[in-house]
Amino acid sequence: MSDAPLNIAYYVTGHGLGHATRVVEVCRQLVASGHDVVVVTAAAAGVFTREIPSQQLSVRRAVLDCGSKQQDAFSVDMKGSLELYQETAVDCRDAILATEAKWLKTSEIDLVAVDIVPIAFAAAAAAGLPAVGVSNFSWDFIYSEYASTLGNVGNSYRKMVWQIAEDYACASVLLRLPGYSPMPAFGEVIDVPLVVRHAQKSKTQVYIELGLQEETHLCVFIYGGQPPGEWELREENLPEGWICVVCSGGKPIVSDNRLPSNFRLAKPDDFIPDLVNAANCVLGKIGYGTTSECLGHGTPFIFIRRDYFNEEPFLRKQLEVHGLGVEMKRRDFLSGNWAPFLFKTLTMESTFNEATNGAEVVARMLEHIARHKGYIPIPEPPEGDAGTANGYNADGPPRGRAVARAGAGRLRDAIVFGYMMQRHRARGKVEVPEWYVPGAVRATSPETPRLSAAVQASTAATQEALAAFDITHGKENLERCPDTAAFLSMLHHLDDPVDEDADPPELPERLAAKRLFRWEDEVVVTRAPGRLDVMGGIGDYSGCLVLQKPTAEACHVACQRHPLAKQKVWKHIQNRHKGHSPKPVLRVVSFHADDTNRSPTFDMDLTELLQDGQPISYSEARTYFKSDPATSWAAYVAGPLVVLMHELGLRYPQGISLLLSSSVPEGKGVSSSAAVEVAVMQALCAAHDVHIDGRHLALLCQKVENYVVGAPCGVMDQMASSLGDQQALMAMSCQPAEVEPEVPIPSHLKFWGLDSGVRHSIGGADYASVRAGAFMGLRIMTQQKAAEGPEPIGNGYLCSIRPSVYAQHYEESLPDSMTGASFLAKYHHHYDHATQISEDRSYAVRQPTAHAINENHRVRCFRQMLLGPLESPEQLMNLGDLMYQSHAGYSRCGLGSDGTDRLVALVRQEQAMARLHQEPPVLYGAKITGGGSGGSVCILGAATAEAEAAVQRIISKYAEETGFNPYEFKGTSIGASRFGHIRLMRR
Repeated sequence: MSDAPLNIAYYVTGHGLGHATRVVEVCRQLVASGHDVVVVTAAAAGVFTREIPSQQLSVRRAVLDCGSKQQDAFSVDMKGSLELYQETAVDCRDAILATEAKWLKTSEIDLVAVDIVPIAFAAAAAAGLPAVGVSNFSWDFIYSEYASTLGNVGNSYRKMVWQIAEDYACASVLLRLPGYSPMPAFGEVIDVPLVVRHAQKSKTQVYIELGLQEETHLCVFIYGGQPPGEWELREENLPEGWICVVCSGGKPIVSDNRLPSNFRLAKPDDFIPDLVNAANCVLGKIGYGTTSECLGHGTPFIFIRRDYFNEEPFLRKQLEVHGLGVEMKRRDFLSGNWAPFLFKTLTMESTFNEATNGAEVVARMLEHIARHKGYIPIPEPPEGDAGTANGYNADGPPRGRAVARAGAGRLRDAIVFGYMMQRHRARGKVEVPEWYVPGAVRATSPETPRLSAAVQASTAATQEALAAFDITHGKENLERCPDTAAFLSMLHHLDDPVDEDADPPELPERLAAKRLFRWEDEVVVTRAPGRLDVMGGIGDYSGCLVLQKPTAEACHVACQRHPLAKQKVWKHIQNRHKGHSPKPVLRVVSFHADDTNRSPTFDMDLTELLQDGQPISYSEARTYFKSDPATSWAAYVAGPLVVLMHELGLRYPQGISLLLSSSVPEGKGVSSSAAVEVAVMQALCAAHDVHIDGRHLALLCQKVENYVVGAPCGVMDQMASSLGDQQALMAMSCQPAEVEPEVPIPSHLKFWGLDSGVRHSIGGADYASVRAGAFMGLRIMTQQKAAEGPEPIGNGYLCSIRPSVYAQHYEESLPDSMTGASFLAKYHHHYDHATQISEDRSYAVRQPTAHAINENHRVRCFRQMLLGPLESPEQLMNLGDLMYQSHAGYSRCGLGSDGTDRLVALVRQEQAMARLHQEPPVLYGAKITGGGSGGSVCILGAATAEAEAAVQRIISKYAEETGFNPYEFKGTSIGASRFGHIRLMRR
């Protein structure tokens, strides 16, 4: 093997400075070892050549990807990002591949390193060269979120996202950096230490150059140089004794380049790690470069969440685990309420003691792979020495194995964090950092919900709750709902002293919940379950009969009112109120926030809900809560306050504290949002001595979802959460919300719910467009029968029309689809208050209309069969066939998903295998639930061990096929109105 210098091509994405700066460090090591490096990138050449002034390093400009398109420093344009990548790397893909492959061959490149440009891997494969990825994230994971969130618009980009995965599958190996997100498309993965730019000057030198006194506190503000948007820097942002240096990529932060006297603009050639090392804290958005430098220098990082960028939660958790992360809400940043967060960083100490020689390790591995033509080094077992690369001795003897490059044929499906992705066939379970969900309440993975009510139940928890609290009302609920005892036990330990040596440290949400309540005064506790949609689903908005089963999983809420004289608030609220008279404040802490990457806390002055003494309008409330995506979830929690003001005349002169802990997993189609709304509404009513029945409670919660959240849902979810009962299906005719006698579940039958892992959103474009299409059908049919009067046919309910009447008189007259402009020009409106018709959009009409009518007929047949004797196998299979028909109707409306379709197909396979062995099937049918487009599947089967085994086989097969282990919903519990509320005080 020759020791001649290598010729390495290093492809670098042009997105963000962090990619370029870490590549600089690796290139520095490669050049120092005598190798030639050509950096291929759309980033500015000076970023590399200024740091490495050597003839061995050159820069070749090429625009091969685009990253994420920013609207401003903290907001991403999802649709614009997908469109830009399509334009940059897909529309001209063949030309790019031909150009890059030819250049790699003619330039006599020995190895291709990539951070983390997808098409570069395919180009290397075309040139017959090994390609090594070096990154903490991949673009298929980022873009999968965009494609999923954008509904129908995003679906058109799924093929593009999967092409990116196919490109990544061409890699020889991925050198995975700490703080990594799931990257399932890479077959071979080796973890390497942090790649960090190290400071070159001491803190004293930096302070002298800045002209600062030793006692001055320094904040470094790094925001990337995007347009500031709606924020500005003001002198009062900083407390006395603080100076802020603004790093804006050398770009003026304001048009006249003038800053307040306590702000300084960093010079373009300032070495940022020097400033980070000298600072008391860093302020900005999370990215790899800033995060690694804060970790490497032990500097606390005050971060403002960036919406819709999936790299962030993993880096954020890495900061928090090592005691260096402090979240500042966007509202506090914009208003200049910085002081409490700055002061907090003065008390923080870093626990990060891991290796930071990643650049050296990566360079040596690249050299080794190039010389051995794809022979992958296998690191020595870790020895725990921080001076080595987590046990990887960069100077050690080469060890390893030869790995063939992969391609498109090496991929199979993967469901990751709710997104349908592609994984390498060499990979089994998709890897997520062990520390991603640390703390006292821990799941087996971020995708797995907390323990169900049945698992949490324990006599010890009940006894502890009774010993800790004087329960003056609702004590019987501890026996009826054992998970409530576990919640009360958690409340009892809420204010336990913080264990400073805990590993991992306590979650931020647990720290925020301490001192949330005054235990000498009364606290109200409520509970509301999720629901499994057995039959009816999206037919609720068309007046359909629905059958719903409350889940064992539920949301608990603890609520307390605070007279102003007793109200204690968080420090940033104190600072916000400085110089003003006391104001009542709403404080909310939501546990399990990491599961969906949302902020765990929310607060607002309750006076913000008033304007000139009157409640703000629903539209104003909706705009308020949507202003920051990280806290938009608060609309479900604070929305009940707005609705109670409008509908019942409530006012809030006292402060309110709310603590939420829900075991109803989010985005699984089992009404986690309804459980939150119902539990919060029940708690607020009990705390304010407002007495309403369960039906009225559910209708108020629907107003929260429709008017404050802005999701066009019907009322069945809230009704099931409020009025459901154990071992029975809640029956409701949604005309508009008439609860009918419940339907007992026969003892020989059982319903299961299986989570497909594909994220569901009732606020998504698919659900709204299908709902709008059904009402458009109603309007067209009414126009057709105009001679009978101006009122909509069926009293405005599609489900009042019998299937035979629809088929004979209306079906052929309805268009398959229609543009919003054409519809509005001819029919003017569509009766529905919850959806809007966009002129530039096309809507399916016939299928959504037909589904609503036919689903009502199916549900009524289903109920009738359940209430009658169910003895023959044919009757049971007919029940199941009704479920299959319902599932097919969802798919025809465009509300299916790959994951739910696969689960239903596996149920059919179980039936087919039983018939093949001449045995009676033990599973009878299955369907997608709720609003569709992902979420869960409901399965009907026999209440036998054989059926349970069949469900477990389905779970195993699905996990093998997708890498996702479905959560199983199989218990029931009482609804919120049957639970009522608990009143307690600590003994």
